[in-house]
Amino acid sequence: MAAAQQDNDDAIMGINVTPLVDITLVLLIIFMATAHMIVHRSMGLSLPKVANSQAVPTQSIQILLEADKTLQLNGQTVGLPELGINLGQMAKLDPGIRVTLSADERVSWGDVAAILDVIRGAGVTKIATEVQPKNIRP
Repeated sequence: MAAAQQDNDDAIMGINVTPLVDITLVLLIIFMATAHMIVHRSMGLSLPKVANSQAVPTQSIQILLEADKTLQLNGQTVGLPELGINLGQMAKLDPGIRVTLSADERVSWGDVAAILDVIRGAGVTKIATEVQPKNIRP
């Protein structure tokens, strides 16, 4: 009888890691989906509000212009000349590149136009601006 119990114990040869991998992949997907929202909440931008807006594609390069005229490309602080160089290199690698420009509403239109000019000069043709929808009451 002792031999029968010993055979059952030997049947477990290893640990099944499939559930661990499944949980890890689900958590990775959740973090990837929420990372965009977390980054935008941490920025101190006050976006202008408009009545008619559309959703921005998720696969795009983010350019942020803050109220103090600090410029960020995908979370990295850059200057205007560096922005043009980096976007030019990215546009050569991917001609269909999409850029989303988020500018604080306190920034002048001239500053935004200068950044748009650099973006277009780098060869980017798909440009979006990010705004917040207005609360329209009938």
